[in-house]
Amino acid sequence: MRMKHLEISQKIWKDKRLPKETKLIYSYIYTKGFDKILTDINVGEIQKVVNIKNVGLRRSLKLLEELKYLIYKEYDNGMYIITLN
Repeated sequence: MRMKHLEISQKIWKDKRLPKETKLIYSYIYTKGFDKILTDINVGEIQKVVNIKNVGLRRSLKLLEELKYLIYKEYDNGMYIITLN
């Protein structure tokens, strides 16, 4: 069941396993993908929020996927489809 109001869980901010930039990336993805099943993100959008390259974004997304925050798939270089859990 999806939430009907925009509120980023405090659980992610208290999670010590995630670096700060990964938390910022997740919060951007969450606000863009609020109340949607799939979200389309590219590296250029994320670079407006956090100074990061595609390799760093891929590592952050992989870490978020391992911790069960989201599921991602890279369909082109720098282009991602993301499903929020």
